[in-house]
Amino acid sequence: MKNNKLLYIIAVIGVLLGSCEETKFGNDFLEKEPSVDITEDTIFNSLELSERYLWQGYRTLPYGLNLNWSAKGNKMGMDILESLTDLNQSSLGWGGTVQQYYSGQYSAAVENSATNTKYHYIQEQSWDGIRIGWNFIENSIRIPEGSADYLDQLRAEAKMIIAVHYTDMYRHFGGLPWVNHAYTPTEDTDLPRLTSKATLDSIVSLIDEAIPDLPWVIEDLSNWDGRFTQASAMGLKARILLFGASPLFNDQAPYLEGEASTQNMTWHGGYDAALWNRTAQAAKALIDKAESQGGYALVNTGNPRQDFQDAYYKRGNGEVLISTRVRFKAPGYWDGNFYFFQSAGNYGTVNPTKEYVDMFDMADGTPIDDPSSGWDPAYPWANRDPRLYETVLVNGDSFRGRTAEIWIGGRERQNANANGRASGFGIRKFWLDGNNATSVGSIIHWPYLRLSEIYLTYAEALNEANGGPNTEAYRAVNKVRNRVGLSDLPTGLSQAEFREAVLKERACEFGFEEVRWFDIIRWKRADLFQQTLHGVNTDKNPDGSFSYETFPLSERYWQTNWSPKWYLSAFPPDEINKAYGLVQNPGWE
Repeated sequence: MKNNKLLYIIAVIGVLLGSCEETKFGNDFLEKEPSVDITEDTIFNSLELSERYLWQGYRTLPYGLNLNWSAKGNKMGMDILESLTDLNQSSLGWGGTVQQYYSGQYSAAVENSATNTKYHYIQEQSWDGIRIGWNFIENSIRIPEGSADYLDQLRAEAKMIIAVHYTDMYRHFGGLPWVNHAYTPTEDTDLPRLTSKATLDSIVSLIDEAIPDLPWVIEDLSNWDGRFTQASAMGLKARILLFGASPLFNDQAPYLEGEASTQNMTWHGGYDAALWNRTAQAAKALIDKAESQGGYALVNTGNPRQDFQDAYYKRGNGEVLISTRVRFKAPGYWDGNFYFFQSAGNYGTVNPTKEYVDMFDMADGTPIDDPSSGWDPAYPWANRDPRLYETVLVNGDSFRGRTAEIWIGGRERQNANANGRASGFGIRKFWLDGNNATSVGSIIHWPYLRLSEIYLTYAEALNEANGGPNTEAYRAVNKVRNRVGLSDLPTGLSQAEFREAVLKERACEFGFEEVRWFDIIRWKRADLFQQTLHGVNTDKNPDGSFSYETFPLSERYWQTNWSPKWYLSAFPPDEINKAYGLVQNPGWE
């Protein structure tokens, strides 16, 4: 490979082993810094230092909350992935969403240097993590301490670091060059891009290798919560198989013609129904083991709203399968090293759309457009799915010990153009009340993968594999609905109706957890990209009642200039020009 930067990323050991304060797993993890100069020989002649090296691989894992101005920490220039979906409208003028995507300015050339796109091929630390993983696997045979079983576990954790990074890249780019060991600068690294199917199979194979050597649960959560388990690996397998089974790659024709499509790098070359069965089996394996052996379950104490918050926000809750973290506690509100609170709460990153709010059913599970639902247009946000109130800040909900005032002139929306509430709604998820009493200074993590996703993956895969939902598919989706007090889905749904119900359920369950984008691209939902999105202006009347006016949100370029090319990201042309086999994605040539 000619000057292939992505494979020559060699972690500087002194950097990797130093400054570990922010990378805690449990309460006491990675407190101590090495006090002597470290070499590779030193690392792999010590179990403790070898572990520390591996922990830095964990630190490279995807993290969805904006942190700082680094290429990885500065997600989309202070923005979030949901801003590209129908769930959210960004009004953050300097963010990547507004500057690159809404404006139609995004192009392959942007990826050469931009740090405000949704996923940068070089700067996301994916290749750093992959190299750490392979370097650990290859050098771990030198570690003189530790039982054989424990060293096998550490190697399995390294494989999972690699698999997570490849999973994320696969969902953004399709087929990828496959790195199968730690390359040296003098080694021939001419690795061509694999087909989408070969990349999928390679990821799954790596996960399968890791599963038997991982523990089912973490016994000492106070120190080791966040390390990979069998459940983590089985869940990741179900997630990547679902993506690979979906129509973006698994269809009778590619989503867009081009050289990469001709070489089957952006689709499988045809439709394979067996992929849906394979996905269902993977999800079922995890669900069956969790339900029979315990250790994992949906948070369900009988308090639907609090249970849902704990399900995504609380560490060590038994529902989060993969929890990533770069620090133990969120710093102060205006701390430049954790600016999610500022950008989301005030600058305009998060403005949920009316289309999203309308997805949430009534509290009993009846859709709001059902004539029998009891939905009252005079009190549109009352008596709704508890997940609405824990995801979106709506007018009149409890907030900072009072009721939220998201009416024009109210404390949360002092004027109609206030960026933080420009759609007439605010953020609740992760932000909570956005103060010291709730989120600022709290113990934090990123719920990269939750058990509820596996239930919904199982339901969706069964529906597609069988040409419609069966009893098990209904049971799986109802498990998630019932946890928050919603009734079962109505029976007798067609395959298309059930599919829409599951996608809606996923939107309500995983809003702002970076799930919706991948759902709409894997189903090639051009209709969702092209629709006009809306906000709601709320005015307070003299008698204390409220009136509501729906208004269109700012137009996005692809609403009137749609191309399927938007489904996948462009590779940086600088990498393409190195001529090691990295073919550009269709539409970005």
